[in-house]
Amino acid sequence: MKPKKLKLQGFAGIFYAFGRDMLFLDLTTIPAAAALVCLIGPNGSAKTTILDNLQPYRCMPSHSTTLGPGGFSYWDHIKGPSALKELEWEHGGIDYKTVLSFRVAGKTTKSDCYLYRLVEGSLDWQPVALADGTISDGRTATYDRCVEDILGPPEAFFTAQFSAQKRKTIAQYEVGDIKSILASVLNLDDFHSLSEKASRVQKFIRQRLDQLNGDLAEARKHDTEVALASDELKRIAVSLTTVQAEEQSRMTILDEARQALSLLEAKRDTQARDIEERNFLTAQVASATSKAAARRTELLTQTEGQRKAIQAEATSCRAERSRAEQMIVTSEHELARQRAFLAQRGSVLEAAQAVVTATSALAEVDQGIEQARQQLISAEDDRATMQGLVAEKASLKSQGEAQSQAIIRLKQTAALIEEVPCRGTGLQGQCKLLVNANEAAGAIPSTESDLVAKRQAYEALVVRAKALQGTLDGYVAIEAKLQQMQAQRKSIGEHLASATTTAAKKPLLDEAERRVPILEADIVDHKRMRDSAVQRAEALSGQLQQLDMQHQAAISELESSHAQEIADYQARLNSLAAPVTDVEVNRAKGIVEAASRGVQESRARRAAFIEQQTAMVGKLEAARALAARSAHIKVMAEKCADEIALWKRLEKGLGNDGCVALSIDDAGPEIAIICNNLLKECFAGRFVVRLDTQTAQKNGNLKETFEVTVFDSSRGGEGKPLRLMSGGEQVVVNECLTRAIALHASQSNRKASYQTLFTDESDGALDPIVKRTFMAMKRAVLAQGGYEREYFITHTPELWSVADFTIDVTKL
Repeated sequence: MKPKKLKLQGFAGIFYAFGRDMLFLDLTTIPAAAALVCLIGPNGSAKTTILDNLQPYRCMPSHSTTLGPGGFSYWDHIKGPSALKELEWEHGGIDYKTVLSFRVAGKTTKSDCYLYRLVEGSLDWQPVALADGTISDGRTATYDRCVEDILGPPEAFFTAQFSAQKRKTIAQYEVGDIKSILASVLNLDDFHSLSEKASRVQKFIRQRLDQLNGDLAEARKHDTEVALASDELKRIAVSLTTVQAEEQSRMTILDEARQALSLLEAKRDTQARDIEERNFLTAQVASATSKAAARRTELLTQTEGQRKAIQAEATSCRAERSRAEQMIVTSEHELARQRAFLAQRGSVLEAAQAVVTATSALAEVDQGIEQARQQLISAEDDRATMQGLVAEKASLKSQGEAQSQAIIRLKQTAALIEEVPCRGTGLQGQCKLLVNANEAAGAIPSTESDLVAKRQAYEALVVRAKALQGTLDGYVAIEAKLQQMQAQRKSIGEHLASATTTAAKKPLLDEAERRVPILEADIVDHKRMRDSAVQRAEALSGQLQQLDMQHQAAISELESSHAQEIADYQARLNSLAAPVTDVEVNRAKGIVEAASRGVQESRARRAAFIEQQTAMVGKLEAARALAARSAHIKVMAEKCADEIALWKRLEKGLGNDGCVALSIDDAGPEIAIICNNLLKECFAGRFVVRLDTQTAQKNGNLKETFEVTVFDSSRGGEGKPLRLMSGGEQVVVNECLTRAIALHASQSNRKASYQTLFTDESDGALDPIVKRTFMAMKRAVLAQGGYEREYFITHTPELWSVADFTIDVTKL
């Protein structure tokens, strides 16, 4: 397999590395002589994403938990609603194109997987069609089937041809797993196919055996039925004997029950007179009991009527006492309130006098406030005038200063007249060069006159402002006095309001003086009423107690008289002989009927057992006839079992524990030789590998295994398992071992050879020297296996120069 062109779109690794959606890589531009091609770039630059997709299997091996599509999902590596992988590759001189498209819509995901083949002599791509009729129609199952038919199983490819990140070492696989992988790599699938056929034959014979076993079980069931029928006949005979004895016993019980019923009926016929006497006495007892109950009810009704009358009167007394107590509380509360008013007499009178005084003072203050407000009517206008004078002064001052500066500049310009050569001649005033100086000299008198006028106006404004300022200062004094009088008025107003509120209580004082004597008299009357109600309630309580005592005495007398009367009647009843009641007769009849039913039940059971005995004899004869057929079926079942054992041994012999294991045993030394040759390229013979496919057990038998033992000549001693070596040593030995497996498969020419190897950061745990020898091993593998190229990733810059060609992924 040789990749040629790769297009990735919508992959998360590409987006995070380059910030764009698509990447295209054309490998056909690489020189044909470049055997080692290195993908370089910093961490996170999508090197592994690119390398993982340079093969057509439907997985990214660095992220797969298995050696194939079963342990990988593209949906974890897609960013956005859609993604696409297009890979053009060549194998066996034929060009193929892989197209994997992925779409996400909400929670729905859909993938289409196609494998195309380039039509020879044209540019047309057509879906791959296999000899068995399988066509690449977009389904994942048909795509995987087509790829595996062309390149073989993914386990073989990813074990020997593709060294992905974080992949297991050979030593980390279980025995069964490594044997399955080696069987795929060494093209031992024919043995697996024959083993599966043997398994299918075995299953077919087992189906026939299951049918025979069903028939045999049916025949054996007849044997069982014979034994069971014999045992059942014995049980029925025993049960029949028991039922016959039970029937005889129940007949005896029935006779005794009939005799007892006859005696009881004869005794009942001789007791007619005693029954009449007993009925009369019973009626008298009932009559006496009824009369006593009626008298008890009468006494209770009479007592309850009297009790209700007394209780009603007592309730009235309690209500009267409650009203009196409420009126006492109300009157005492009102008396306390009126007395509280009387206690405020002095303050109320003082407040009335304070109201008069405060009213007079308030009027006087209001008059002063009004006068001050009249004086301040012109204050705002005068302040506005003052602001205008200040502004005008500032303007005149600014203009004066500007004119003073202008006069200075005019004089400086005019001074040039005295400095020219024509000074003192008639030309002095006509010189064109002195135009500005002459104009300045002519403007000086008018400017100075204007400055004098502004100074006079400014001085007049100063005089007016000073006079107006005296008036404004007077306004300030008046305003201060006004604020003082307003504060005084507020204080007087608050005092007047408080005094007015207190003085308003004077009418209540007069009412309190009138109400106090009346309330005191009412309280005395209410207490008298309360005491009277209490006394009457106590008297009524005594009447209730007396009534209860009288009622209890009457009831006791009634009960005593009734008990004596009943005792006399009961004594006469006791002297009579006990009668035979209908209950006793009915009970005796019930016993007779139950005994009769028991006899009938025993007879029915005896008849049933006789019928069962007859049927079981017939069933036993039929079962004996059917059981005679089991001998032939047993012979056929034993033959099928022997055939199954033979085919089962054949299945095992052709499987992983048979021919496959033997083939692996045969290939083991050859693989070890190739691996040791590669190790010699890296370590100059320091490490030697031995593959053990069997191990001896304590009982002397051999057990299938797959152990990689490594001997280190520099350290000496016995060899140790690969899994116990250091990380860097494991990397080198495992890489040599997997490449040795690939070389052995290639040299055996069992399958069309692969043209390309892939390695992702296998040298991370190696020191710098070993890394270079590791590269030498790569070239040795390419040479020995007839490979054209290896694509690899390394983060060691020193090794980039060793490569024949480098692809800087940051420039794609």
